[in-house]
Amino acid sequence: MKETFEEIIDKMGGVVTFGKDSGPENDYGLDVPGRIIHEVGTTRMGDDPKKSALNKFNQAHDCKNLFVVDGGAFVSQADKNPTWTILALSMRAAEYIIDEMKKQNI
Repeated sequence: MKETFEEIIDKMGGVVTFGKDSGPENDYGLDVPGRIIHEVGTTRMGDDPKKSALNKFNQAHDCKNLFVVDGGAFVSQADKNPTWTILALSMRAAEYIIDEMKKQNI
């Protein structure tokens, strides 16, 4: 990924000035779990209740009035900040909650 980004930046006429020193010798700059504090997972999002805990609106499959609006729904994560994705998913969940409450489904 880093090599691809560097190639794209180079072809656009840019110069990479940061992060070139992180390669396989230092795990590409990734830190050990718990140190970067962007932990995610444990309440997987998906369509199949047998393989996931939440639907696409972060609503629990087995408890219709339970919504998990943190990083728990992510099935994987690199070391980058998940905050914007968490915010987007939370906004989508909030809009869904409002619609479902208006319909008296929850």
